[in-house]
Amino acid sequence: MSAPVQSNLRALVESVARVLPASARDDFRNLMNQGVVDNLTALSPGGNLLQPGGAQSGSSAPPEGVTHTVAGANGTYTVQINSGTGTRPIYHEISYAPTVSFTQGVTTLPVTTGSSVSIPAPGNSAVFRLRSSYDQKTWSSYQMASTQPVSAGLVESSAISAGGAFNQTNYAVVSSSSTGAGDVVNIHGTGGQFSSYTAVKGGVQSLRPSATLFGLVQQSKQFVAWDGSQYQLQPNLASALADHLEPVGLVTVGSATPGGGTATGGNGGRLTAV
Repeated sequence: MSAPVQSNLRALVESVARVLPASARDDFRNLMNQGVVDNLTALSPGGNLLQPGGAQSGSSAPPEGVTHTVAGANGTYTVQINSGTGTRPIYHEISYAPTVSFTQGVTTLPVTTGSSVSIPAPGNSAVFRLRSSYDQKTWSSYQMASTQPVSAGLVESSAISAGGAFNQTNYAVVSSSSTGAGDVVNIHGTGGQFSSYTAVKGGVQSLRPSATLFGLVQQSKQFVAWDGSQYQLQPNLASALADHLEPVGLVTVGSATPGGGTATGGNGGRLTAV
């Protein structure tokens, strides 16, 4: 079925749907678009039953057997395309809309030859369709991934940068102490100096190691942060909330004479953790 004929049929379906009661419109659209228009297309030779001159063949025929699925999670749609095992490039056009009729709010993505497409859309729901071509001139009929809208879901806190995760807390104990070599900062869990502590982001819990930091700026407040492999001291909260850091706690460093430090924490440098 040619694209203009198919579009005219869908327009006719929509014009009838609009005079029906609101409660029956979507059911009618689904029945006609999926049960009639798409089935006529599927039953026609090469999917071009009403194309002038008959079905195209050879290099000008559209691809056959292309399928796709759509999944939504963590605020993103993921479209997987299966084009078979052929070696010839196939161009795919993906479009989506809030309603199965595709009469408003239609978004059409750039043509791709890839097998996967990711679409960020937190909180949205949409229905998807796909058509394919060898030459970007002769296209297959649209096929729907589903007649029901797919939800992209919301962005989970675990997917956000370490410092910006929602509902974030920890059970760390952060304290400073004076030794003969100078002040140090101790980070540990509630079980004692060498115990690990639990960091919580949303519903995800992770264990963090205990550590002792040397080389401190005296008479200052220091913000402790975890960079995924070791702890850092930062001069202010904004620095501790950088994308690559996870805030741990705040400590006030005393006035003992520093010594033995391997770096200066006050300027955000890395410190040795033992």
